[in-house]
Amino acid sequence: MKNKDLAGKDAIFDVTILSASKRILPEITDDFAQQVRDGLTAELLRDELRKAVDSQDAMEYMGARNAALGKALSECMDVDVPDTLVTNQAREKYAMMMTEMRDSGMADEEIKKLISPENFVKYKEIEKPDIIRDFKISMAVDEIARLENIQVPAYQIDEQIQSLKDQAAKEGTETGDMDDEQMRRKVESTLERRAVYDFLAEGADLDVEYVDEGEEQFDEALMEKLAAESLAREEEAEKAAGGEEEQGEQDVVSAASTEVEVQPVEKEEQVASSTEGQVASSAEEDLDMTRQVIMNAINSQDSDEGIVDDDDGDE
Repeated sequence: MKNKDLAGKDAIFDVTILSASKRILPEITDDFAQQVRDGLTAELLRDELRKAVDSQDAMEYMGARNAALGKALSECMDVDVPDTLVTNQAREKYAMMMTEMRDSGMADEEIKKLISPENFVKYKEIEKPDIIRDFKISMAVDEIARLENIQVPAYQIDEQIQSLKDQAAKEGTETGDMDDEQMRRKVESTLERRAVYDFLAEGADLDVEYVDEGEEQFDEALMEKLAAESLAREEEAEKAAGGEEEQGEQDVVSAASTEVEVQPVEKEEQVASSTEGQVASSAEEDLDMTRQVIMNAINSQDSDEGIVDDDDGDE
């Protein structure tokens, strides 16, 4: 809004309706089907429309369907995944996460602080279950595709690659650095997995549960974890603040006790000095006096040792 003064205020608009229309669905008859395509009947048209609607509805939950099928496959696989594979996959995902942080605007210095062996080990432990599950799914999909002779036509791979390049060009992303062979393998693997999922879905007994998307979905375990971490940080901050206050109080008490203790010491020194004929009027003078006494003792020891050496030399 150009005029900020009008923000939040009620307004009245005068609207003129130029035209109004109502959508009327035509009756599906053989004559209407013939207009759609030569040789098409009303029954065939109904079947095509039903399949189109079912296919569109299936696209909405296909991601959830494939996730359920993948989870079932991973649970059927009993494979020991090498830790080296887990480490390599975690390293690639870790580097990708750092790249995304940099692309989102995080400063390089902040990113460098996050890159440490300790942080990578924590990230690896978090991602390890997903990496193992994906590895098992890939093995199962490859074996099913081999046994059932499921292959992706070359033209579908080419169309998908071209679609990805067109999308990248539309977003202004350079495609010159892309490895065509590597991209082709990834696209083929993705399409093959989809084909295997479609094959499994045809013979699987799937229970579809429709969830109201209007309801807010959240991970309860994740929320509890974040809350616990937040409380822990607050407790550490309170302890740190309490430690600083306690240290400050100790410094004040120490300074006060020093001031209180100096006076009786000075009085005792004045009494001792008056008896010995030496005056120490301050703590600095007392310190100098103590230092002088120590130096005199050291010098006297050096003199005694010198005398002994001379006696030994004479002998």
